[in-house]
Amino acid sequence: MARNKRHVEQKIKKEEIELVAMQLLKEQGYDNTSMAKIAKAAGVAPNTIYWYYENKDDVLIAVLNRVVAQAMVAVLALQNEPLKERVLKLIEQVESAGSLMTDVHSRVSHSNTVKEWHDRFHSMVEQLSISEMIRAGLDKSEAALDAKMLIYVIEGLLAHPHDLAERDLIVSQALKRIFN
Repeated sequence: MARNKRHVEQKIKKEEIELVAMQLLKEQGYDNTSMAKIAKAAGVAPNTIYWYYENKDDVLIAVLNRVVAQAMVAVLALQNEPLKERVLKLIEQVESAGSLMTDVHSRVSHSNTVKEWHDRFHSMVEQLSISEMIRAGLDKSEAALDAKMLIYVIEGLLAHPHDLAERDLIVSQALKRIFN
Protein backbone atom coordinates (compact mmCIF):
# COMPACT_ATOMS: atom_id res chain seq x y z
CA MET A 1 0.00 0.00 0.00
CA ALA A 2 1.34 3.46 -0.90
CA ARG A 3 2.26 5.76 1.94
CA ASN A 4 0.72 9.18 2.26
CA LYS A 5 3.32 11.82 1.35
CA ARG A 6 1.61 14.56 3.33
CA HIS A 7 4.20 14.39 6.13
CA VAL A 8 6.98 14.78 3.54
CA GLU A 9 5.23 17.74 1.92
CA GLN A 10 4.74 19.35 5.34
CA LYS A 11 8.41 18.87 6.14
CA ILE A 12 9.43 20.46 2.84
CA LYS A 13 7.01 23.36 3.28
CA LYS A 14 8.21 23.91 6.84
CA GLU A 15 11.81 23.99 5.62
CA GLU A 16 10.87 26.51 2.92
CA ILE A 17 9.16 28.70 5.49
CA GLU A 18 12.16 28.54 7.82
CA LEU A 19 14.62 29.43 5.06
CA VAL A 20 12.51 32.40 4.00
CA ALA A 21 12.03 33.44 7.62
CA MET A 22 15.79 33.21 8.23
CA GLN A 23 16.47 35.55 5.34
CA LEU A 24 13.78 38.04 6.38
CA LEU A 25 14.79 37.99 10.03
CA LYS A 26 18.46 38.49 9.09
CA GLU A 27 17.67 41.36 6.72
CA GLN A 28 14.83 43.10 8.55
CA GLY A 29 15.10 41.97 12.17
CA TYR A 30 12.48 40.45 14.40
CA ASP A 31 10.35 43.54 14.93
CA ASN A 32 10.13 44.37 11.21
CA THR A 33 9.30 40.83 10.10
CA SER A 34 5.66 39.88 10.46
CA MET A 35 4.15 36.45 10.11
CA ALA A 36 2.26 37.81 7.07
CA LYS A 37 5.57 38.84 5.43
CA ILE A 38 7.01 35.41 6.08
CA ALA A 39 3.92 33.70 4.68
CA LYS A 40 3.90 35.89 1.58
CA ALA A 41 7.62 35.34 0.91
CA ALA A 42 7.16 31.58 1.42
CA GLY A 43 4.23 31.53 -0.99
CA VAL A 44 1.63 30.39 1.54
CA ALA A 45 -1.58 31.97 2.76
CA PRO A 46 -1.14 34.06 5.93
CA ASN A 47 -3.17 31.64 8.05
CA THR A 48 -1.30 28.59 6.66
CA ILE A 49 1.87 29.56 8.50
CA TYR A 50 0.01 28.98 11.77
CA TRP A 51 -0.40 25.32 10.86
CA TYR A 52 3.34 25.03 11.32
CA TYR A 53 4.13 27.61 14.01
CA GLU A 54 2.08 28.91 16.89
CA ASN A 55 3.61 32.39 16.72
CA LYS A 56 6.59 34.41 15.52
CA ASP A 57 8.71 33.32 18.50
CA ASP A 58 8.30 29.70 17.35
CA VAL A 59 9.52 30.72 13.89
CA LEU A 60 12.47 32.53 15.48
CA ILE A 61 13.36 29.39 17.47
CA ALA A 62 13.17 27.21 14.35
CA VAL A 63 15.49 29.60 12.53
CA LEU A 64 17.87 29.74 15.50
CA ASN A 65 17.98 25.96 15.64
CA ARG A 66 19.06 25.94 11.99
CA VAL A 67 21.74 28.55 12.65
CA VAL A 68 23.08 26.63 15.66
CA ALA A 69 23.07 23.33 13.77
CA GLN A 70 25.06 24.89 10.93
CA ALA A 71 27.45 26.52 13.40
CA MET A 72 28.05 23.27 15.25
CA VAL A 73 28.87 21.46 11.99
CA ALA A 74 31.40 24.17 11.14
CA VAL A 75 32.92 24.17 14.64
CA LEU A 76 33.09 20.37 14.87
CA ALA A 77 34.85 20.27 11.51
CA LEU A 78 37.68 22.11 13.30
CA GLN A 79 37.88 19.67 16.23
CA ASN A 80 41.61 19.17 15.72
CA GLU A 81 42.30 22.91 15.59
CA PRO A 82 43.17 25.05 18.62
CA LEU A 83 40.29 26.17 20.83
CA LYS A 84 40.78 29.77 19.74
CA GLU A 85 40.06 28.83 16.11
CA ARG A 86 36.88 27.01 17.11
CA VAL A 87 35.68 29.91 19.26
CA LEU A 88 36.34 32.34 16.40
CA LYS A 89 34.47 30.02 14.00
CA LEU A 90 31.50 29.86 16.39
CA ILE A 91 31.39 33.66 16.58
CA GLU A 92 31.67 33.93 12.78
CA GLN A 93 28.87 31.43 12.24
CA VAL A 94 26.48 33.00 14.72
CA GLU A 95 27.36 36.48 13.50
CA SER A 96 26.43 35.44 9.97
CA ALA A 97 22.86 35.15 11.25
CA GLY A 98 22.66 38.92 11.49
CA SER A 99 20.78 40.39 14.40
CA LEU A 100 19.15 37.11 15.45
CA MET A 101 21.10 36.81 18.70
CA THR A 102 20.37 40.44 19.55
CA ASP A 103 16.71 39.68 18.84
CA VAL A 104 16.92 36.70 21.19
CA HIS A 105 18.25 38.87 24.00
CA SER A 106 15.53 41.45 23.44
CA ARG A 107 12.83 38.73 23.47
CA VAL A 108 14.04 36.80 26.54
CA SER A 109 12.05 38.94 28.97
CA HIS A 110 8.91 38.79 26.79
CA SER A 111 8.75 35.15 25.76
CA ASN A 112 9.18 31.99 27.81
CA THR A 113 9.80 30.07 24.57
CA VAL A 114 12.72 32.31 23.66
CA LYS A 115 14.02 32.33 27.24
CA GLU A 116 14.00 28.52 27.33
CA TRP A 117 15.85 28.37 24.00
CA HIS A 118 18.40 30.94 25.20
CA ASP A 119 18.98 29.01 28.43
CA ARG A 120 19.45 25.72 26.51
CA PHE A 121 21.87 27.41 24.10
CA HIS A 122 23.90 28.82 26.99
CA SER A 123 23.93 25.44 28.69
CA MET A 124 25.08 23.67 25.53
CA VAL A 125 27.93 26.11 24.86
CA GLU A 126 28.85 26.08 28.53
CA GLN A 127 29.00 22.27 28.68
CA LEU A 128 31.08 22.09 25.52
CA SER A 129 33.44 24.73 26.92
CA ILE A 130 33.74 22.96 30.28
CA SER A 131 34.57 19.66 28.56
CA GLU A 132 37.20 21.38 26.45
CA MET A 133 38.75 23.10 29.46
CA ILE A 134 38.85 19.94 31.56
CA ARG A 135 40.45 18.09 28.65
CA ALA A 136 43.07 20.87 28.56
CA GLY A 137 43.85 20.28 32.24
CA LEU A 138 41.73 22.78 34.15
CA ASP A 139 40.06 21.77 37.40
CA LYS A 140 36.33 21.10 36.95
CA SER A 141 35.26 23.85 39.38
CA GLU A 142 37.49 26.40 37.63
CA ALA A 143 36.36 25.23 34.21
CA ALA A 144 32.70 25.93 35.05
CA LEU A 145 33.37 29.55 35.96
CA ASP A 146 35.83 30.04 33.10
CA ALA A 147 33.26 28.64 30.65
CA LYS A 148 30.75 31.26 31.79
CA MET A 149 33.37 33.95 31.32
CA LEU A 150 34.13 32.69 27.81
CA ILE A 151 30.43 32.76 26.94
CA TYR A 152 30.24 36.39 28.06
CA VAL A 153 33.23 37.22 25.87
CA ILE A 154 31.55 35.50 22.92
CA GLU A 155 28.24 37.26 23.53
CA GLY A 156 30.02 40.57 23.97
CA LEU A 157 31.76 40.15 20.63
CA LEU A 158 28.45 39.25 18.99
CA ALA A 159 26.65 42.22 20.53
CA HIS A 160 29.49 44.67 19.86
CA PRO A 161 31.21 43.65 16.63
CA HIS A 162 34.94 44.28 16.27
CA ASP A 163 37.18 43.92 13.26
CA LEU A 164 38.65 40.45 12.80
CA ALA A 165 42.10 41.34 14.15
CA GLU A 166 40.68 42.84 17.34
CA ARG A 167 38.29 39.91 17.76
CA ASP A 168 41.23 37.53 17.45
CA LEU A 169 43.16 39.48 20.10
CA ILE A 170 40.20 39.52 22.51
CA VAL A 171 39.58 35.76 22.18
CA SER A 172 43.32 35.08 22.49
CA GLN A 173 43.56 37.20 25.63
CA ALA A 174 40.50 35.58 27.21
CA LEU A 175 41.83 32.09 26.56
CA LYS A 176 45.30 33.08 27.76
CA ARG A 177 43.79 34.27 31.06
CA ILE A 178 41.71 31.12 31.40
CA PHE A 179 44.55 28.71 30.72
CA ASN A 180 47.35 30.54 32.59
